[in-house]
Amino acid sequence: MHEAGTHGIGFKIRKGEKVVIPSDWLKLSLNPLKSKGQLSRYGLQWFAEQIHLNDLPKKKGKMAQEIDMIEAQCDRILDASALLSGFNLEDPTQSEQIIEKLKANRDTAEWWAFLAGTFISVLREAITECDVEQAVWAMGCVERCRSMLLFKEHLEEVIWMGHSAKRLVDVLHTWENNKSNSDEGFWQITLRDNAYAISQVFAVPLVFIQESAYVGGMNVNRQDAKLVDYLFSQESSREAVLVEIKTPATRLLGRKYRGVYSPSPELSGGVMQALDYRRTLSENLISVIKGIEHKLTAFEPKCVLIIGNGELELDSDLKRNSFEIFRSNSKNVEVITYDELFRKLEVLASLFSLTRGD
Repeated sequence: MHEAGTHGIGFKIRKGEKVVIPSDWLKLSLNPLKSKGQLSRYGLQWFAEQIHLNDLPKKKGKMAQEIDMIEAQCDRILDASALLSGFNLEDPTQSEQIIEKLKANRDTAEWWAFLAGTFISVLREAITECDVEQAVWAMGCVERCRSMLLFKEHLEEVIWMGHSAKRLVDVLHTWENNKSNSDEGFWQITLRDNAYAISQVFAVPLVFIQESAYVGGMNVNRQDAKLVDYLFSQESSREAVLVEIKTPATRLLGRKYRGVYSPSPELSGGVMQALDYRRTLSENLISVIKGIEHKLTAFEPKCVLIIGNGELELDSDLKRNSFEIFRSNSKNVEVITYDELFRKLEVLASLFSLTRGD
């Protein structure tokens, strides 16, 4: 401790003063996003032992108290549940409604707390009746339900984060192995299953609405309907985002003309196609939103065209400049190449220290 001086700001503890540490200054969780500390590898094992083994009975004579502790834990979860707000858990006349509510939400910690508590009741009855086999079975069920409860409380989010990270690595593998794949159906499925990749194009979060989405144009004979490859909306404003894709094998540039390269027919046609979908959606919004569950607006819809492989094709300054001139003047359509899209994902992966294996 030191007093304030010319080289910095300090403080001095005076006689009678106490150092107070806030009650929540340290919070440990297996989910690093919820933890206020950083666990080492050994720390992770220690914390897992605290979760799973801390209430392990030390003596067989303490089993009744341990059962009481598990039941109290389950009761606390149910009492604090927002899912069961409005119910009186002590009112037997509401039991059936409470059980139905829990059954409809089996993916929650409350469901497993309820099941553990139910098997505890069976266990106590078996102990009273000296039914050893029933008691052993019930205790096994209590522990398995408690394991699921611990999974929901401490492990589910962390495991899902790991699976999400694996998906990111897998889609980068897909790109490496399919850079010359000209099957548009393949890329439509790949980007549909990894819709978060398209979100990287924008600075705002997107909500995926539909693949091969109808944006209008159908006549009385149900012909000429216009279907954009993907329809998104901006999460906050609900403004429509239309995404049209070609393939990484699609040419970006055409022939050289008076010192510059012209855009390829696929590139210029893709931009015009996206603009046509944009206009059609704005004109037919009322009929379009009848077929979807999400709220959607179309005041100034944004369009994205994913096309080509600039890393492979734009191999000279002249080609790069020609492409950028066209791209920068394609109003209302964001043109992005496949290599740029997947480069954004590589940057995202590097933030989490994810690397692709051989």
